[in-house]
Amino acid sequence: MRITGFVFLLGYILMVGVASFLQKFALKDLSPYQLNFFMFVGMLLTAPAALFLAERSLVVPTPTIPLGLGIGLLMALGSLSYVLAISRLPVGLAATIAASYLLVVVLLSWLFLDEPMSAIKIAGIVITVIGVAILSAVA
Repeated sequence: MRITGFVFLLGYILMVGVASFLQKFALKDLSPYQLNFFMFVGMLLTAPAALFLAERSLVVPTPTIPLGLGIGLLMALGSLSYVLAISRLPVGLAATIAASYLLVVVLLSWLFLDEPMSAIKIAGIVITVIGVAILSAVA
């Protein structure tokens, strides 16, 4: 089960990495808002099929709808913010700094999910911040 999780993460890294790279080319002819619309269409086309294949139905538990919609709205606004950023910045710089969202995830997981904050995680956070700073300075 854990291996398949890493396979999905590898797919995410490859697909989002390639898509982020290609977005800069698309922004030569599309506005950030048009590009974000096409991203929405892609999600709209894949999400119902994925839900149906995984769950064998399109039913979603009613109590989870507000949280799901809130997450969807945050992801959509984040996506729009990212596309607006890469329309004004080099994509390598924007992608590097955007990867800092991981720091927010680790911090929130520690604060609200009681995930342990070990010395290794703290070292990883420090190295991540240093790496982002170095890559941002070079770009």
